[in-house]
Amino acid sequence: MKCEFVADGDTAVFFGKNLRDANFYFYGNQKAVIDSVNSNDSIAFVIVPSGASAGKICVENQNGISYSKFMFRDYRNTIVDFDSKLATWGGFAPFDEHGEKITQTYDGENVTKIPAALPDKCDGTYGFLYGNYENAWSMTQTMFLQYVANPAEGGRGNFSIAGEFRGYPIEELALKFEVYIPKECPYNNLRTEIFFGPFNSPDKHGRDKSPIYFWEPYKTNGDFYTDGWQTITVPLTEFWHTTTSDEAKFENPINLKDATNFTFVQFGNASKENPVPIFICVDNFRVVPIAE
Repeated sequence: MKCEFVADGDTAVFFGKNLRDANFYFYGNQKAVIDSVNSNDSIAFVIVPSGASAGKICVENQNGISYSKFMFRDYRNTIVDFDSKLATWGGFAPFDEHGEKITQTYDGENVTKIPAALPDKCDGTYGFLYGNYENAWSMTQTMFLQYVANPAEGGRGNFSIAGEFRGYPIEELALKFEVYIPKECPYNNLRTEIFFGPFNSPDKHGRDKSPIYFWEPYKTNGDFYTDGWQTITVPLTEFWHTTTSDEAKFENPINLKDATNFTFVQFGNASKENPVPIFICVDNFRVVPIAE
């Protein structure tokens, strides 16, 4: 599924095989309407029915019935959803006090007009990173999103980011989130570092104490942007980088017992003379089984 969070009445995109003339049922036996003109054997455009619930998708064709390995609108074990505002720092609020999309940002010094329209909500409000990254290898508030577990900071306490799945092998788990990047402001040249710091980190994030994942989607086909919201899946086994060098491997894999904090931060080589523009919307960071 291109995006696992799609509102009732909007179009969901499915990829697979033998999808032509298939029927799609959302949880609760809600049969969906299919755009038969644009759909084919490998891709299906499906209108999410009113009242669709979180759960697996059932696909039925002349050969039988199959169920998705993923969960549609998987709310289980959400770390940050930007709706509860639970100990979430960084970035910009994408909506003003009237619920309207903002058209400019203010970083405490400068007002800047946004060069592309913000997207409609994926699932409630979302996180928004925007601006020019110009301080090489440093954390800038408009360039990171962070969750701190310590109750003194508003967090849930010393509980694993794996939640109910903390007993699973990390080989069976993944970090998932939704992302939107407009074509007018493609992602390139920087990397997003994602990591789960320990509860007692003196710096609150624990970057030097945790295996890091480098998200660099542009390395596949160049400038990266999305056509609408897109779900990103990162197996927890892909978290192995260190702060020492790009090639060095962390001594141990993620320890789910100790992983409580969460950071999503832009890092890279830039300067005021050669800044890197950023426009990233994200939602529903969660750790869930890859398939079940």
